[in-house]
Amino acid sequence: MSTLELDPAVRERYPGFLAGYVLISGVTVEPEVEPLNARIAEVVSELQSKHQGAEISAIPEIQAYRTFFKQIGRDPSSYRPAPEYLLRRALEGKFPRINNVVDSCLLASVESMISGGVYDVQRLKGRVRTTLAGPDEKPFDLIDGRKLAPLPGEVILRDEQRIVSAYTIGDSKVPKITFGTSTVLVVFWNAPGIPRENMEHAIERISLYGRKYCGGHVDEHQIL
Repeated sequence: MSTLELDPAVRERYPGFLAGYVLISGVTVEPEVEPLNARIAEVVSELQSKHQGAEISAIPEIQAYRTFFKQIGRDPSSYRPAPEYLLRRALEGKFPRINNVVDSCLLASVESMISGGVYDVQRLKGRVRTTLAGPDEKPFDLIDGRKLAPLPGEVILRDEQRIVSAYTIGDSKVPKITFGTSTVLVVFWNAPGIPRENMEHAIERISLYGRKYCGGHVDEHQIL
Protein backbone atom coordinates (compact mmCIF):
# COMPACT_ATOMS: atom_id res chain seq x y z
CA MET A 1 0.00 0.00 0.00
CA SER A 2 1.33 3.45 -0.91
CA THR A 3 1.50 6.30 1.58
CA LEU A 4 -1.21 8.10 -0.41
CA GLU A 5 -4.17 6.38 -2.06
CA LEU A 6 -6.25 7.67 -4.96
CA ASP A 7 -9.94 6.71 -4.91
CA PRO A 8 -10.80 5.39 -8.41
CA ALA A 9 -13.99 7.46 -8.22
CA VAL A 10 -11.91 10.63 -8.60
CA ARG A 11 -10.56 9.70 -12.01
CA GLU A 12 -13.92 8.28 -13.06
CA ARG A 13 -15.52 11.65 -12.38
CA TYR A 14 -12.55 13.76 -13.52
CA PRO A 15 -10.61 12.00 -16.31
CA GLY A 16 -7.03 13.23 -16.53
CA PHE A 17 -6.74 13.96 -12.81
CA LEU A 18 -3.41 13.00 -11.21
CA ALA A 19 -2.26 12.89 -7.59
CA GLY A 20 1.39 12.64 -6.60
CA TYR A 21 3.19 12.51 -3.30
CA VAL A 22 6.62 12.65 -1.69
CA LEU A 23 7.34 11.36 1.83
CA ILE A 24 10.32 13.14 3.40
CA SER A 25 11.74 12.20 6.82
CA GLY A 26 14.31 13.88 9.03
CA VAL A 27 13.48 17.47 8.12
CA THR A 28 14.51 20.38 10.33
CA VAL A 29 11.98 23.20 10.26
CA GLU A 30 13.55 26.66 10.38
CA PRO A 31 12.11 30.17 9.92
CA GLU A 32 14.32 30.68 6.90
CA VAL A 33 17.37 29.24 5.18
CA GLU A 34 19.57 31.65 3.25
CA PRO A 35 20.33 29.36 0.28
CA LEU A 36 16.57 28.78 -0.09
CA ASN A 37 15.98 32.54 0.02
CA ALA A 38 18.47 32.89 -2.81
CA ARG A 39 16.73 30.16 -4.82
CA ILE A 40 13.34 31.79 -4.30
CA ALA A 41 14.74 35.12 -5.49
CA GLU A 42 16.18 33.40 -8.57
CA VAL A 43 12.88 31.70 -9.46
CA VAL A 44 10.87 34.86 -8.83
CA SER A 45 13.19 36.78 -11.15
CA GLU A 46 12.78 34.10 -13.85
CA LEU A 47 8.99 34.19 -13.52
CA GLN A 48 8.94 37.98 -13.69
CA SER A 49 11.04 37.93 -16.87
CA LYS A 50 8.80 35.30 -18.45
CA HIS A 51 5.34 36.52 -17.45
CA GLN A 52 5.50 40.23 -16.56
CA GLY A 53 2.87 42.06 -18.60
CA ALA A 54 1.31 38.82 -19.84
CA GLU A 55 -2.31 37.85 -19.32
CA ILE A 56 -2.03 35.41 -16.42
CA SER A 57 -5.41 33.79 -17.08
CA ALA A 58 -4.20 32.87 -20.59
CA ILE A 59 -1.39 30.62 -19.32
CA PRO A 60 -2.50 27.05 -20.22
CA GLU A 61 -2.03 25.61 -16.72
CA ILE A 62 -3.91 28.52 -15.14
CA GLN A 63 -6.71 28.04 -17.67
CA ALA A 64 -6.87 24.35 -16.71
CA TYR A 65 -7.13 25.13 -12.99
CA ARG A 66 -9.78 27.80 -13.56
CA THR A 67 -11.82 25.43 -15.74
CA PHE A 68 -11.58 22.71 -13.10
CA PHE A 69 -12.67 25.08 -10.32
CA LYS A 70 -15.74 25.96 -12.39
CA GLN A 71 -16.43 22.26 -13.00
CA ILE A 72 -16.30 21.63 -9.24
CA GLY A 73 -18.61 24.59 -8.68
CA ARG A 74 -16.34 27.39 -7.43
CA ASP A 75 -15.70 30.79 -9.00
CA PRO A 76 -11.91 30.87 -9.60
CA SER A 77 -11.92 34.66 -9.25
CA SER A 78 -13.24 34.38 -5.69
CA TYR A 79 -11.38 31.16 -4.79
CA ARG A 80 -8.01 31.59 -6.49
CA PRO A 81 -6.24 28.37 -7.63
CA ALA A 82 -2.99 27.98 -5.67
CA PRO A 83 -0.58 28.08 -8.65
CA GLU A 84 -2.25 31.25 -9.93
CA TYR A 85 -2.11 32.86 -6.47
CA LEU A 86 1.58 31.99 -6.11
CA LEU A 87 2.46 33.23 -9.59
CA ARG A 88 0.66 36.53 -9.02
CA ARG A 89 2.47 37.00 -5.70
CA ALA A 90 5.80 36.22 -7.38
CA LEU A 91 5.13 38.79 -10.10
CA GLU A 92 4.37 41.35 -7.36
CA GLY A 93 7.65 40.50 -5.64
CA LYS A 94 5.71 39.24 -2.61
CA PHE A 95 6.26 35.48 -2.71
CA PRO A 96 4.92 33.97 0.57
CA ARG A 97 7.39 33.03 3.31
CA ILE A 98 6.33 30.68 6.12
CA ASN A 99 9.26 28.36 6.93
CA ASN A 100 11.81 26.40 4.92
CA VAL A 101 9.59 23.31 4.54
CA VAL A 102 6.44 25.13 3.45
CA ASP A 103 8.41 27.57 1.30
CA SER A 104 10.08 24.65 -0.50
CA CYS A 105 6.67 23.20 -1.32
CA LEU A 106 5.32 26.54 -2.54
CA LEU A 107 8.39 27.04 -4.71
CA ALA A 108 8.09 23.58 -6.29
CA SER A 109 4.41 24.30 -6.89
CA VAL A 110 4.87 27.60 -8.70
CA GLU A 111 7.81 26.30 -10.75
CA SER A 112 5.76 23.34 -11.96
CA MET A 113 2.30 24.97 -12.03
CA ILE A 114 1.03 22.12 -9.86
CA SER A 115 -1.05 22.61 -6.71
CA GLY A 116 0.73 21.27 -3.62
CA GLY A 117 0.31 20.92 0.12
CA VAL A 118 2.65 19.72 2.87
CA TYR A 119 1.50 17.95 6.04
CA ASP A 120 3.02 16.78 9.32
CA VAL A 121 2.84 12.97 9.18
CA GLN A 122 2.63 12.70 12.98
CA ARG A 123 -0.64 14.64 12.85
CA LEU A 124 -2.22 12.39 10.21
CA LYS A 125 -4.33 9.45 11.38
CA GLY A 126 -4.22 6.16 9.49
CA ARG A 127 -4.45 5.89 5.72
CA VAL A 128 -4.54 9.07 3.65
CA ARG A 129 -6.68 9.18 0.52
CA THR A 130 -7.43 11.59 -2.29
CA THR A 131 -11.16 11.09 -2.72
CA LEU A 132 -14.42 12.95 -3.36
CA ALA A 133 -16.42 14.98 -0.86
CA GLY A 134 -19.81 13.57 0.08
CA PRO A 135 -23.07 15.53 0.04
CA ASP A 136 -23.02 16.52 3.73
CA GLU A 137 -19.43 17.36 4.62
CA LYS A 138 -19.00 19.58 7.67
CA PRO A 139 -17.01 22.85 7.60
CA PHE A 140 -13.47 22.50 8.91
CA ASP A 141 -10.88 24.95 10.22
CA LEU A 142 -8.55 26.07 7.46
CA ILE A 143 -4.95 27.03 8.00
CA ASP A 144 -5.76 30.63 7.01
CA GLY A 145 -8.40 30.98 9.74
CA ARG A 146 -11.51 30.46 7.62
CA LYS A 147 -14.02 27.68 8.32
CA LEU A 148 -15.52 26.23 5.15
CA ALA A 149 -16.92 22.97 3.78
CA PRO A 150 -16.01 21.36 0.46
CA LEU A 151 -18.67 21.15 -2.21
CA PRO A 152 -20.26 17.75 -2.98
CA GLY A 153 -18.01 15.96 -5.46
CA GLU A 154 -15.00 18.20 -4.74
CA VAL A 155 -11.59 16.51 -4.64
CA ILE A 156 -10.44 16.25 -1.02
CA LEU A 157 -7.60 14.76 1.01
CA ARG A 158 -8.81 12.74 3.97
CA ASP A 159 -7.24 10.64 6.69
CA GLU A 160 -9.25 8.24 8.85
CA GLN A 161 -10.55 11.00 11.15
CA ARG A 162 -10.99 14.19 9.16
CA ILE A 163 -10.65 16.15 5.95
CA VAL A 164 -7.06 17.29 5.58
CA SER A 165 -7.48 19.47 2.49
CA ALA A 166 -10.06 20.40 -0.14
CA TYR A 167 -9.20 21.29 -3.72
CA THR A 168 -10.77 24.75 -3.94
CA ILE A 169 -10.53 25.99 -0.34
CA GLY A 170 -7.18 24.73 0.97
CA ASP A 171 -5.63 22.92 3.92
CA SER A 172 -6.84 22.08 7.41
CA LYS A 173 -4.87 23.65 10.24
CA VAL A 174 -4.61 20.30 12.06
CA PRO A 175 -1.60 18.76 10.21
CA LYS A 176 0.21 22.04 9.59
CA ILE A 177 4.00 22.20 9.75
CA THR A 178 5.47 23.34 13.09
CA PHE A 179 8.99 23.62 14.45
CA GLY A 180 8.50 20.14 15.95
CA THR A 181 7.72 18.51 12.60
CA SER A 182 10.19 15.85 11.48
CA THR A 183 8.43 13.85 8.72
CA VAL A 184 6.26 15.41 6.04
CA LEU A 185 3.91 14.23 3.33
CA VAL A 186 3.84 16.49 0.28
CA VAL A 187 0.75 15.99 -1.90
CA PHE A 188 0.41 17.39 -5.42
CA TRP A 189 -2.78 17.61 -7.48
CA ASN A 190 -2.97 18.58 -11.13
CA ALA A 191 -6.02 19.81 -12.98
CA PRO A 192 -7.24 17.69 -15.90
CA GLY A 193 -5.38 18.81 -19.01
CA ILE A 194 -2.11 19.58 -17.24
CA PRO A 195 0.53 17.08 -18.45
CA ARG A 196 2.11 14.40 -16.31
CA GLU A 197 5.47 16.10 -16.95
CA ASN A 198 4.41 18.97 -14.71
CA MET A 199 3.73 16.52 -11.88
CA GLU A 200 7.07 14.81 -12.47
CA HIS A 201 8.79 18.18 -12.29
CA ALA A 202 7.01 19.08 -9.03
CA ILE A 203 8.12 15.81 -7.43
CA GLU A 204 11.68 16.27 -8.65
CA ARG A 205 11.82 19.82 -7.30
CA ILE A 206 10.41 19.10 -3.82
CA SER A 207 12.64 16.03 -3.52
CA LEU A 208 15.66 18.22 -4.22
CA TYR A 209 14.54 21.06 -1.95
CA GLY A 210 13.56 18.70 0.86
CA ARG A 211 17.10 17.36 0.93
CA LYS A 212 19.00 20.56 0.15
CA TYR A 213 17.15 23.14 2.21
CA CYS A 214 15.36 21.07 4.87
CA GLY A 215 17.94 18.38 5.66
CA GLY A 216 15.47 15.60 4.89
CA HIS A 217 15.59 12.18 3.25
CA VAL A 218 13.15 11.19 0.51
CA ASP A 219 11.62 7.87 1.58
CA GLU A 220 8.91 7.49 -1.09
CA HIS A 221 7.51 9.26 -4.11
CA GLN A 222 4.85 8.22 -6.59
CA ILE A 223 2.35 9.52 -9.13
CA LEU A 224 -1.06 7.89 -8.84
